[in-house]
This record gives sequence, C-alpha cells and structure tokens, in this order.
Amino acid sequence: MLKKINKILKDRQTTHGDAEENFARAGRGWGAILGIDDIPAWQVALMMDFFKSVRCVSNPLHEDNWLDKLGYTQHGMEISDES
Repeated sequence: MLKKINKILKDRQTTHGDAEENFARAGRGWGAILGIDDIPAWQVALMMDFFKSVRCVSNPLHEDNWLDKLGYTQHGMEISDES
C-alpha cells in the first residue's frame, strides 16, 4: 500500500508541483476568502483529508478517495515535521 501511495504522490508532484507550496497557496487564498490569516499548509492537508473523508462516506468503494486520504495524511505529517 505504501508503495502505491508513494507512486501516486510522485506522479502528482510531477503533474501539479510541490505539495507544500500548493497547500500554502491554498491556505493564503482560503484565508483571504474567509477574511482571516493564512491557513498553514499542514492545516490545508488536514482539510483536504477531511474532504476526502466526506467523499468516502458518499462512495466507500471508490479506492481513489482512500488513497488520496492517505496521501494528504502523509503530506501533512511531512509538512508539520518541517514547521
């Protein structure tokens, strides 16, 4: 399972760029929309994990949602270790 997650994360980084940078951008944008300070990248990872949890409730048989949850958790752990 970990090999599968790491492959997905590597592929997504190639396609979308660095996760921490993207989470930081999302945090700045979401903070601006809400009229609050920037949301830290590690909290964005938690929020995205929760979003995938909601999708799992809607469709628990869709493997991609579960894999994405694990990926967001891994990113969040790595980012919080750097903070």
